[in-house]
Amino acid sequence: MKERIGVFDNDKDQTVNDFYLNFKDKLKETHTFPTDYIFKYIVPAEQSIIARLHSIFDQSNGSISSRDSKNGKYTSVTIKVPVNDADDIIIYYRQAAAIEGIVML
Repeated sequence: MKERIGVFDNDKDQTVNDFYLNFKDKLKETHTFPTDYIFKYIVPAEQSIIARLHSIFDQSNGSISSRDSKNGKYTSVTIKVPVNDADDIIIYYRQAAAIEGIVML
């Protein structure tokens, strides 16, 4: 008999992992791979934060465009990247999620 792993209500990592597993299933249902995938983010308009986001996609052969908000406090960033499978997309999202203040659309 396989031992069951207990999941606690306050286990944030488990909740995040469940989200990414569900997201991976949805990506497989809605996309044919390989494909170009568009990532959209909103970040505080600080050069260090924007540079950190750009560094995640440095080796991706993607195209990056950005636009500052009207008040200049935020920058929206759109990145079009070739991906091989749903795992590639999730890896990019998980790396970006580590950036403080980022909003992933």
